[in-house]
Amino acid sequence: MGVKVRQLSVLLAARIVEPLSYTILFPFVNRMVEDILPNIPKSSVGKYSGIIESIFAFSSVLFMYQWGRLSDRIGRKPVILAGLCGLGFSMCMLGLSKSFWWALGARALCGALCGNASVMRAVLGDITPKKDEGWVYPLWTIGWDLSCVIGPALGALLQTPASQYPSSWIGQIKFLEKYPYFLPCVLISALSFLSFFLILFCLEETHQVHKDLADKHSTPDETSHLLPEVPPDSLNAPAPVHSFLQLLALPKVRQVLVSVFFITLTAMSFDAGFVLFTYSPIPLGGIALSPSSIALCLSIKGFISIAVSLLLFPLAHRRFGMRPLYRLFATCWVGIFAIPPLMNVLAAGNESGAWVENGTLKGLWFLMGPLVLLYVFGDLCFPLNMMALNAAAPSPSSLGALNGISLIVSALARTMGPATFGQVFSDLS
Repeated sequence: MGVKVRQLSVLLAARIVEPLSYTILFPFVNRMVEDILPNIPKSSVGKYSGIIESIFAFSSVLFMYQWGRLSDRIGRKPVILAGLCGLGFSMCMLGLSKSFWWALGARALCGALCGNASVMRAVLGDITPKKDEGWVYPLWTIGWDLSCVIGPALGALLQTPASQYPSSWIGQIKFLEKYPYFLPCVLISALSFLSFFLILFCLEETHQVHKDLADKHSTPDETSHLLPEVPPDSLNAPAPVHSFLQLLALPKVRQVLVSVFFITLTAMSFDAGFVLFTYSPIPLGGIALSPSSIALCLSIKGFISIAVSLLLFPLAHRRFGMRPLYRLFATCWVGIFAIPPLMNVLAAGNESGAWVENGTLKGLWFLMGPLVLLYVFGDLCFPLNMMALNAAAPSPSSLGALNGISLIVSALARTMGPATFGQVFSDLS
């Protein structure tokens, strides 16, 4: 039996909201820090923006496993609905930020309440047969790729409407002049609540025990009397659920979690570092691009990622398998970190404006192009890690807890990565 396409479509549509809440911040998070902390030196902006980006992951660490374990006990759907409500509420709070601590609290609350990431991945494991993993799991990463296309563009378009569109009706709204970053944040909030109703009415429960209980209480059809009688106790018997320590005791699980940590640490450091590097002035180690140019680079990366995930990855997975592809894509990160310093060196000698001019890339495209391509292939380590994680699960009933542990590990890396990179970048500057 193949994957349920309707259920997969609903899940993917709701999944994009959480990464959008992250990528929509890219064009304006540094400017927001400058606005709410006007007295800090420009060289310290990266440190504070890195803290704001990292606190979401840190608070996720504290609650992700509990959300996943809860979904193994009460079902996937209620936990996803709770997470979407939490995301919508906390993004409204972020848009109302007038101080660093308020912004920090909003992102921390978002991480604590948004428990749907691990649970959605458990749903994906519930509905995906092994034979379909090669094309289904790349679709999961497309949610991130689409967010990289749409999020930065929306963030750049909707931030500070009073200064961007002073003569338009939206630029005349006093509330948006007082809260210049509310518009992109409230958009994500609206999408969160829209996804809430999509999940509520269109997603079936996928956890087998709770699905069986729902079927038990449904109205029987005209052929149900032909089916053998199932003892009630068998429907109510809980599937075996492994504890935190029992899952960590499995060697395959530990191997995958180590891989998840280091790839996430590397990727999240560069995600935050790329925005900081492209935004920062050339004397401070960056290339001084405008928010719209940064959004363009991220959007191009997102479009290429979608094409590669849909067309190239499934073929390569069938041809080479999981391990060889993982080794190949992991090596891409060496080149990814090697190229930006060279770009800064060239931009520093940019007296004629041949490399970068007025916040727009010129000749530096010859390095930005390979950087974006390597960035795309490096990110393909993530669907491979998801496949390996589900293969390591001792039973389907442990998918929620195991994905929760994986996202705790991932969140630890996401906590360390942006903040550490921002601090190092500020120190080197």
